[in-house]
Amino acid sequence: MKKILSLAAIFLVSASCNVFGGPGVLGVLKTLDAGGNWQAADSIENSKNNISGFSIAEMGFDPQNRQTLFLAAAEQGLWTSTNSAASWHQILGNITAIDFYVDPASSQNILVSGIFNNHGRIVKTSDGGKTWDELYQEASVNNAVNSITANPNNSKELYAGLNSGVLIKSVDGGVNWFVVFDFSDSKNAPQQNLPTFSAQQITKVRFNPLNKALYVLTRANGLAESTDGGVHFTYLTAALTNQNFSDLISLNPRRVDSFLKLALDDTNPGIIYLTTSNGLYKTSDDGKNWVFLNVPVQSASQLPRAIASTRGGMVAYTSIGSTIFKTLDGGQSWQTEGLPTNNIVNKLLIDPQLSQIVYAGLIPPQ
Repeated sequence: MKKILSLAAIFLVSASCNVFGGPGVLGVLKTLDAGGNWQAADSIENSKNNISGFSIAEMGFDPQNRQTLFLAAAEQGLWTSTNSAASWHQILGNITAIDFYVDPASSQNILVSGIFNNHGRIVKTSDGGKTWDELYQEASVNNAVNSITANPNNSKELYAGLNSGVLIKSVDGGVNWFVVFDFSDSKNAPQQNLPTFSAQQITKVRFNPLNKALYVLTRANGLAESTDGGVHFTYLTAALTNQNFSDLISLNPRRVDSFLKLALDDTNPGIIYLTTSNGLYKTSDDGKNWVFLNVPVQSASQLPRAIASTRGGMVAYTSIGSTIFKTLDGGQSWQTEGLPTNNIVNKLLIDPQLSQIVYAGLIPPQ
């Protein structure tokens, strides 16, 4: 493994300004009252600067301490907060961080995936970010490692998804990697004649400890599930991408041709929410059946993006542009909550104990 050094001050010069442009704050917003009021949660520890110019790719909690959060930011590496986002400090620079995984047994062990110097990378720390080891460098150019996860019952069993649609795996903690499944191979597609987006790019890889299943979300073919360590996959969204699929209650009665975001429920392994090119869908039986959820004010050009759920899927938040929608009844009805920004909500994070506390990560208009 290649030892690399990360300095927390690398990107602080530009941290106080909105380097991505766009109206209003970027960075992170937080509500304590289920969306009634939102405040910027962007202070940098021991600094007058802030993260209000950051474009947030991913956020998550320390599995052992909900007051500790992590965020991955475009061109800004990995940051952490130990006080529920009251302030942040950087623990990894020198990389566009896209995703990360925190070991549930010890939050000192963190994996980060992304891209640096035009090559996809995976790096790891075993001391909470003081030092980092490079575990993987992708040989092809501009092929980011979009997502990273691990088997929570075996910390040496790692999975990562590339922008090219290739799923790689390690069984020795990242020392060696091999291709375990290729979603860009047409013979692995659920059907023919599907659209292509950067091959079949993998956008998210998650291992669900509740049912010990590996989930892979691809841009064009949707959600696939494996119960044998990635050797075989079943497409849970094959019905949505079927040529003859017609969703008569959605605004656009047609098959889904691209998938955006995935939310696995934290208490029920069968409940999954997906945001797609045709709107928001939910399954309560692990993909056997999907229900279209009619979120207010959506249109062909304004569709749900970020999604998060809890409480057995009954409480969920989704976003359309800079507006957040909340349901308390599993998607049957929605309440609208405006944000003090015109930028796009890219990530939603619900506190695992107090569902009225929600974090929103922003990106500029696309």
